[in-house]
Amino acid sequence: MEKFKKKFKHSLKENASRASALEHYFSSGGIVRVEYPEGRAPSLVYPTKLRLRRLIKEKQSSLSELQERKARWEKKLKEAQLYNLMHGLRKFSQPLYWQHVSKSALDKDYRENAAKVGLPVHLVSDKRWQPMIRMFVHDEDYRRQLTETVQNSIVYKKDKKVARYAKDLQLFRQTESARKLAELGKKISSLREDVSTLRELMKWAGE
Repeated sequence: MEKFKKKFKHSLKENASRASALEHYFSSGGIVRVEYPEGRAPSLVYPTKLRLRRLIKEKQSSLSELQERKARWEKKLKEAQLYNLMHGLRKFSQPLYWQHVSKSALDKDYRENAAKVGLPVHLVSDKRWQPMIRMFVHDEDYRRQLTETVQNSIVYKKDKKVARYAKDLQLFRQTESARKLAELGKKISSLREDVSTLRELMKWAGE
């Protein structure tokens, strides 16, 4: 770019958008071939208009694909952010939730065990958690074994709550979604700049 600026200083000074496009094009490894008859502004020989059209088409195809992926990750992030709210509302339509509420009110041991394990009853509408909650509500042996495991296992040493996994999973999903979105955002921005650069070169090639 520096060599180009020295040789065609006046021409670039008169066309700032072309200078900016060339700056980006050279920085990404692009090369140009120009003709510059005496007393005339340089004309673009390579890349040709045909090649530029093909490159633009390829970049736009990649851009569309990345935008679709970005939309999917935005959906995943939204779902992760609203996960607890949605299931917190859906639990009221689950008979199993009300069975838990009833047992908690009438059975002191049940109530204490549910508190000890941090039973994620607010996630009762989630198919991942529903079988475990059903077993806890209806199977006394399972309930006792789970309570002992949570209280004594090294796995639960730092946090004696079964729901810890659900919380960690949603945090991971949010973090991973945000990371992917940032990564895709950079790629999309770069591709848009590539397309803009190639279109500018197309104008030059058409002169």
